[in-house]
Amino acid sequence: MRIVNPVDQESLKHGVEAAGRDLLKELPSLTKGQVIISGACVNTPVLCRVRQRLTRHGGETLDAPGMWQTYFQDHQIRDRAAAEAPLASRQRPQKFRGVSIE
Repeated sequence: MRIVNPVDQESLKHGVEAAGRDLLKELPSLTKGQVIISGACVNTPVLCRVRQRLTRHGGETLDAPGMWQTYFQDHQIRDRAAAEAPLASRQRPQKFRGVSIE
């Protein structure tokens, strides 16, 4: 999407702190498939080209919040802790003069 409107460019400038003047000058000239990636995942905004998808779409949308809550339910945490706990070694019975005192 080309951003030609000066008002849009100004709001983008304030929204993306690391966007410099050179990058903002590129906005009106972006071609189809070009994007600017910015945010917490990258140190500085990056100009990239996005290719057309090669695979068929057919994936399902996962319920990430629901999966997160299920994973962190108390009984799930206890079950995982029990499954991951090391096996306790069996202690040998104590003997006194050859006779078990347990």
